Amino acid sequence: MFIEMIQPLFDCKSWFRAKKRPTEMWTEDRARDAHVSKSLYTVLVESIETPFCFLEINKGFAGVGFLDDHLRESLYYAFKEITAGKLFLSMATYREFDGDTDNVALGTTYIFSPDGLVKIRKQSFKPASLETAETSADVSQNYTPFPNF
Repeated sequence: MFIEMIQPLFDCKSWFRAKKRPTEMWTEDRARDAHVSKSLYTVLVESIETPFCFLEINKGFAGVGFLDDHLRESLYYAFKEITAGKLFLSMATYREFDGDTDNVALGTTYIFSPDGLVKIRKQSFKPASLETAETSADVSQNYTPFPNF
């Protein structure tokens, strides 16, 4: 499900969101060692300077951040490992920005529970407002295998 079919891929320590760049480029062997030891590492998709998205892998967690044309994280999916080798999409966040700035104008977060409870939090920053809601949904499609290296 993640990025198995997309190339090229670039391994690094992490994606520094504020500076919009990787913190440290890694060799494939170093990233593989991090994957095996379940240590944090990141994979950039398509480009080092202007990636389409990035994948963060850590013990019990995987996250996918999608970047817009200004390298701002506009969409983020967070997965938790609920059983060995099986991830559950536990959170999705969508952001809209104020023009070409890095200021978030609107953000909506969906928090999913395995029992089907969905909490929704919609926050606007100009003017400041917060709306919350709860609903239920079929979350059977929120499961995916932990990605192989």
